[in-house]
Amino acid sequence: MEPLPAARIAALTPSDVEVRFYDDRMERIPLDEPTDLVAISVETYTAMRSYQIASEYRNRRVPVVMGGFHATLCPDEVARYAEAVVVGEADTAWPLLIDDFQHGKLKKVYHGKSETSLSNIHFDRSIFRDKRYLPIGL
Repeated sequence: MEPLPAARIAALTPSDVEVRFYDDRMERIPLDEPTDLVAISVETYTAMRSYQIASEYRNRRVPVVMGGFHATLCPDEVARYAEAVVVGEADTAWPLLIDDFQHGKLKKVYHGKSETSLSNIHFDRSIFRDKRYLPIGL
């Protein structure tokens, strides 16, 4: 299944910022590919692997941002592996985080506020192009 949190982050990212998406479940992550910032969505069952990936990038001096369910539930643990942690919904936190990063002012923690309406939530599924996800009809 397509990981929708990544598509949501892509939709929230300003158009002048290049987004590349890799899914560790189905492809090798090109750790040596030049990048300015890495964002990892962490679920509890993926936490250990997420920390390994984050450590690889941090060893290469690439800043890492982590969010997701596990980051919201265990922000202090996640903060040991990231320059910044998003706690809560990314909708309000991500644009601010990107702006702070572009101005060299990345904070350690960003608190996202919950949106009450789901009607304005959009996803950028173009990041899934050429990926081999199985279609699931509902």
